[in-house]
Amino acid sequence: MKKNNIVWVKIDNKNYYSILTKLNDLNITIYDNQKNKDELLIKTTLDDYLKIKKYLISYKVTLYEVLGALKLSYIIKKYIVFILTTILSICLLFLVNNMIFKIDIKTPNKEIQELLREELKKYNLDILKLKKSHKKIEVIVEDILKNNKDTLEWLEIKFDGLVLTVNVTEKTKTNTEDEPPFCHVVAKMDAKIISLNMYRGTALKEINDYVLKDEVILSGEITFNDEVKKRVCAKGEIYGEVWYKVNVTVPFVEKSIEYTGKNRYNLGIRINDNNYRVFKSRIATKKDEIINLYKLNDFEINILKEKEYVEKYKNLTEEEAYNKGIKLALEKIQLQLDENEEILLKKVLKKEVNDSTIYLELFVATKENIGITKVADVVEEESPDDSELNKQSIQ
Repeated sequence: MKKNNIVWVKIDNKNYYSILTKLNDLNITIYDNQKNKDELLIKTTLDDYLKIKKYLISYKVTLYEVLGALKLSYIIKKYIVFILTTILSICLLFLVNNMIFKIDIKTPNKEIQELLREELKKYNLDILKLKKSHKKIEVIVEDILKNNKDTLEWLEIKFDGLVLTVNVTEKTKTNTEDEPPFCHVVAKMDAKIISLNMYRGTALKEINDYVLKDEVILSGEITFNDEVKKRVCAKGEIYGEVWYKVNVTVPFVEKSIEYTGKNRYNLGIRINDNNYRVFKSRIATKKDEIINLYKLNDFEINILKEKEYVEKYKNLTEEEAYNKGIKLALEKIQLQLDENEEILLKKVLKKEVNDSTIYLELFVATKENIGITKVADVVEEESPDDSELNKQSIQ
């Protein structure tokens, strides 16, 4: 028995013994056989299978299973187009993923952009060129900084998918030309001052003073004996207590989603802002978890993990809706606060309850940075001599 030439053949027929008799007449070598309802499985050679296929034309004869090394040969012949296409696609994808399709230099300075593009070309970093290794990029960065030490302060080159991204900091001379020569620090909103740190200028307000929007807190005029001796750009850090009224409405029925654990996978294509599913989804209510496979500018190929969920509804008590409303109101205020700013106190001013919702009106006090720089105009005062000269010239 040639082990590399053995196959299982399926013959559809109810008459088991009749088929075996016909196979014996054809001198078919049978190494094994199995009877399953209306079909017969026989183990024979590939040559004998072809003989059966040729002479038993009144029966449905199919190749059921290929064994040994012949199986590998059979699979390769059957799927040769798919295999070659897959190998070519992998090679093409590898090549594409290791090429540069876009260069993004993160600076608005056109001269610096042009300078860096020319520098990158020297190291063969250009569109449709192959990417460099991390170690080579480090050497290139050092060389570019060394060659442009009077222009560039810091440089980073990295690959973001098919995009070569360049982050750069220009070398600038320390100067105060951008700072206005004369300015005040004014209140950007109505508030009560709770802390005041002055670095430059003259304080016109104190802690616990109330200020209105645009009112001067720190003046840029330095005075002595009621006479202005110097004008500077006032600078300081001022925190004040600011007040808000927040309205929020909460329904008594709370909607939420619960994942069932049933997931399906799909293939997604995104072109610009348009998304398409390759296969029809079998889940009605779902959320997608996106796994990116390939990205080129505004074109993406993604695996979509479709996660099935069901909508749940919960009836809130008045107390639960009340607490939820306060939480939502505070979250709304918290979103506009910076790291060193905080909510100082809250108070419910109004509560209205009806059949389906609860309405709350809250008073909220916060600690916020209320100082903002405002450029001041210099008003030139006329000297007595100048006034006299003006009078004489008019006469």
